[in-house]
Amino acid sequence: MPGLLAFHAHPDDECSSTGGTLHTYVNRGEQVVVITATDGAEGEIHNYEDPESLKPRLAEMRKEEIAAAMSILGVEHQEFLGYRDSGMMGEESNKHPEAFWNADFMEATEKLVRLIRKYTPEVMTIYDPFGGYGHPDHINVHRIGMAAYSGAPDLSRFPLEAGETDWQPQKLYWTTWPRSRSRAFADFRFEAGMIDEEGHARMQNAGTPDAHISAFIDVSDVLDIKEKALRAHRTQIPEDWFLLNIPEEMKPQLLGRESFVKIFDRIGAPAQETDLFTGLR
Repeated sequence: MPGLLAFHAHPDDECSSTGGTLHTYVNRGEQVVVITATDGAEGEIHNYEDPESLKPRLAEMRKEEIAAAMSILGVEHQEFLGYRDSGMMGEESNKHPEAFWNADFMEATEKLVRLIRKYTPEVMTIYDPFGGYGHPDHINVHRIGMAAYSGAPDLSRFPLEAGETDWQPQKLYWTTWPRSRSRAFADFRFEAGMIDEEGHARMQNAGTPDAHISAFIDVSDVLDIKEKALRAHRTQIPEDWFLLNIPEEMKPQLLGRESFVKIFDRIGAPAQETDLFTGLR
């Protein structure tokens, strides 16, 4: 059954960048699939009094959290690609033999190719080449995502297995953070005393210029669901996180749209869209 496949790096990433979009398309009756590259075993642990004691079972906890988040969003299909969280760039965890950053390129690509053929999505989302903010796992989601999108129809390199369908999504998007939102957030955080003048000035040129964005998806009517799904990632999302403490009246402006840059389009949809399925429905 065709639909949307969103490829993300860690449990919680699916909510922060695409949670509203995922739930919106679930509500429309589309098949929505989330593929998570890593187990989320690195990083700080929030909302618990003794976080260090939880480290040994963090991966299992984050598996439980993403299951809860998927239930809230209504997403019925979520799978892990099978790699360990690599941690932030330059950390010792980057060297772990099971880290996604060290994944064999062809092996990881084939894993995603098999999932593309399994779910036959019409639309696929990944990250930009910088992974949004330079995290090694996000960068690798881009690399592996691009390779799998291109490799899915290559039957010489990835021969069909029993039950598989020769398939390539018709559209591929990168999730992105628009510059207008970066500036709006900078204004909000500066006025709230959360950043200084230097930080405010630096944020004026953060994010993707709005003119380069192909699709703004209006998710303002499902922000409560997105927030609930984010909060389900308890170990990862601190209660004082600024995205969860925006005044209600400002949420539509700051959080009401999720944005994407269209990279491949095999059906000739318009350059500017308000729906990732434009030209398909």
